[in-house]
Amino acid sequence: MFSDKLSRRHFLSGVAVAAAGMALAACAPKATPTPAAKPAQQPTAAPAQPTAAPAKKEQVTLRYMCRSGADYLPGVIKNIDEDFTAAQFPHIKVNVEPAPDGWVEKLLAQMVAGTAVDVFEAWGNIFYNWTERDLLLDLQPYVDAKMTDAEISDYNEFQWEGLFMKGKRIGMPKYINLMTLTINKDMFDKYGVDYPPENGEWNHDDYTNLLATLTEKARSKGDKNVWAGWLPGWSWDRFWNHIHMFEGKIVDQKYGKVCMMDQPEAQAALKWMYDMEWTWNYHAQPAQVENKWPGDTIAAGLVMTAEDGTYPISRNKLFRLEKGIRWDMRHVPKGPTGKRSVLGTTDAFSGTKQTKHPDETWELLHFLSGPIHQEKVIVKNNGIIPVLKSLIKKFIQIVREVEPTLQDVRLETIDEILAWGYAEDTPWFCNQVAATDIINPALQKVFTDGGADHTYFIEIAKQVTESQKDCTA
Repeated sequence: MFSDKLSRRHFLSGVAVAAAGMALAACAPKATPTPAAKPAQQPTAAPAQPTAAPAKKEQVTLRYMCRSGADYLPGVIKNIDEDFTAAQFPHIKVNVEPAPDGWVEKLLAQMVAGTAVDVFEAWGNIFYNWTERDLLLDLQPYVDAKMTDAEISDYNEFQWEGLFMKGKRIGMPKYINLMTLTINKDMFDKYGVDYPPENGEWNHDDYTNLLATLTEKARSKGDKNVWAGWLPGWSWDRFWNHIHMFEGKIVDQKYGKVCMMDQPEAQAALKWMYDMEWTWNYHAQPAQVENKWPGDTIAAGLVMTAEDGTYPISRNKLFRLEKGIRWDMRHVPKGPTGKRSVLGTTDAFSGTKQTKHPDETWELLHFLSGPIHQEKVIVKNNGIIPVLKSLIKKFIQIVREVEPTLQDVRLETIDEILAWGYAEDTPWFCNQVAATDIINPALQKVFTDGGADHTYFIEIAKQVTESQKDCTA
């Protein structure tokens, strides 16, 4: 369903955005209308005389660009047709359109041209980029008018808060991707090494020693083309959590202007990451694993552990059913002071600000993020983690019913990450585009090419801070 290409979550380059920037000022979308609040309940009155039937609502058609793969799309369409249109909103027809290749660039161009879909799906850095350019429908007025506190509290705080950017609510949660440590149990057994602890009681020193032992065992058996671990430090979404676990920061505060990657805590974490990959080579270097994304490296038998996202059904199909690999998931280790952190994604459904039907767009977004769609489509149809706390245990039960071989995969790790509260949204700068234009090439230079070590980020931090000086929140 989801691509495992190396560039899946790389931040958008500034090229396409810069080309569109001048056009945006001339065709800025209309402001989001304020939805009508629910009328207050009136005192009971005498029965009224019969009146004419209310006017039939005008038929509306919404376009929804959906990223679900071909195998999953029919289930999405069925759910919307039956549970949204037929059951609740007969005046709203939804045309579900598969997201094309290159949909990010194409959708941006369509928003600029005024021809975009009403509803689409994306995640943090794409949302941030387009929020800065005022391209997205602000959903906060609808939330304030139509959602209860109890309903809001069923969402996970990191995701709910992460979708409020620069004073606007730019999306409703779609699903959760959490970073865990995926392990190839067959390789651990081959080399006679114990699995990482199920209860998560281990730290970065334990992690380093484990990968050192796996590396030594593999080399002693003559296995030169297998590596103990894989951490994609070149990826914006995948490097900062280890800095947080060392009590460091990327930026001084949310939407801050001071880059903290030159500070001792951040430098200690970056040194650890650099040493794991380039000094000791316990983590594979990208070229050693053919530049594959972490999941594919395990499937290819190139690595024994990988820090990556959590898609139980698709992972199990690739690892267990196609490759015969016995796999499992574990908590990432704690940092030196006991702190643990992983990315919890802000994958969400969003509306384009240019929509001619903002009220109906809200109703669809609310439905897609709500319990009916989350259980029937996100869990049962797509097999991925739902956004509602109340569905997490049912999710684990359902995916094991769908695929019984997941009985011996520790899916409870997912529930614990959310309950323990160590999933976090990506850190953001005041001018995120400027920051990532500097940081991303530096990550590539250090963690993809090995052309510099961790101290390179001391100079990078100065450049990033300088790039923020004229930014206003």
